Amino acid sequence: MWKTLLFHDTFLMKWGAERMNIEIAKILDANIATALWSPDCYDAQAMGFEWKIIEVNPNFKRGMLGFMLMKWRFFRSKKLVSEYENIFFSNEAISGIWNVWLSTKTYYYAHSISRHLFDLRKQYLQKVPFLIRPGFLLFSVFLRWLYRKEVQKVGTIFVNSEANKKRISEWLGRDDAIVIYPSVDMDKFRIFSENELLQIIAKEWILLQSKWYYISFSRLTHAKRIDIIIRAFQKIPDKKVLILYGENDSQKDEFIKMGEGYPNIIFHSLKENENLPVILSWAIASISVSENEDFGMVAIESMASGVPVIGVDEWWYRESIISGQTGFLITSDNLEENLTFTVKDTSVKVLQDMQWACILQAENFSLKKMYQKIKEFI
Repeated sequence: MWKTLLFHDTFLMKWGAERMNIEIAKILDANIATALWSPDCYDAQAMGFEWKIIEVNPNFKRGMLGFMLMKWRFFRSKKLVSEYENIFFSNEAISGIWNVWLSTKTYYYAHSISRHLFDLRKQYLQKVPFLIRPGFLLFSVFLRWLYRKEVQKVGTIFVNSEANKKRISEWLGRDDAIVIYPSVDMDKFRIFSENELLQIIAKEWILLQSKWYYISFSRLTHAKRIDIIIRAFQKIPDKKVLILYGENDSQKDEFIKMGEGYPNIIFHSLKENENLPVILSWAIASISVSENEDFGMVAIESMASGVPVIGVDEWWYRESIISGQTGFLITSDNLEENLTFTVKDTSVKVLQDMQWACILQAENFSLKKMYQKIKEFI
């Protein structure tokens, strides 16, 4: 019998939760079970993962029907989970909790609470065809009840931020959640010399034409407020912003069109994330103004690279950014104007002087810190 299983819903893309789960599985010497591991996601073996990957729903499709079928597979995972002494559930895979033995030690890491059932339900409802909205509402009421029951059954709960700890207490009645922050690889995200920059990403360097640029590397969606970043830099043509995006970003065409005619707004596709740390390390500052974040990896990856962060003064950024020392927190009221003013009014020297404070702050979110915290409880 293998001792530990990490059970995550899907490994679809190279996102923060997926990367962190691979790191956690390495720490725990755990096999990984998931509905689907997409070729677009990380290469676990290249990241040093040496154990077994089990796909329980390899024909997974996105959408409501695909979600329901995935949850059904998790409900029917008794044969799988009964083989392990410790089960580390993640996100929607928590539905596998109904199949564990009483003697099994269970853990749940909430990278993101199922917010489509709570504070973001209205936003998700707008995406549902009008005629089936009543059915969706009834189904969401059932899912919310079910999710509460599942969370109550888990032995130990981990969350990725104080913000999510508060949510899980208010919405799900668990006051004992333990905060384990997502980690940043301090060997990967670091300061790079100009020679390294030229050797690794000569083409991107030619594209930039100058090292004095701001950077945004969130997904191109309205939730990330990319439109606000574009409009802010339209007003300050002497400041350059590099907006990185992935080929699978669904709203990229809309935002690229917004930036047309403004040579200071540069869009660049990164098919792989390998060159991101180098490009990031030579930015003046990173901009991350997303709404409703669970925890912003952009901030700690930027700070690990010695790059200060301009973020929104909301609770998910307050946990990582020290305003005035490792960047600036700007209010969400009149966000576009506040961002424009901060970029326009802050000198390059002020931002450069924050470099070492950024790196020291990022150390609090290192892989080593996460390892110590997990081993403390498991």
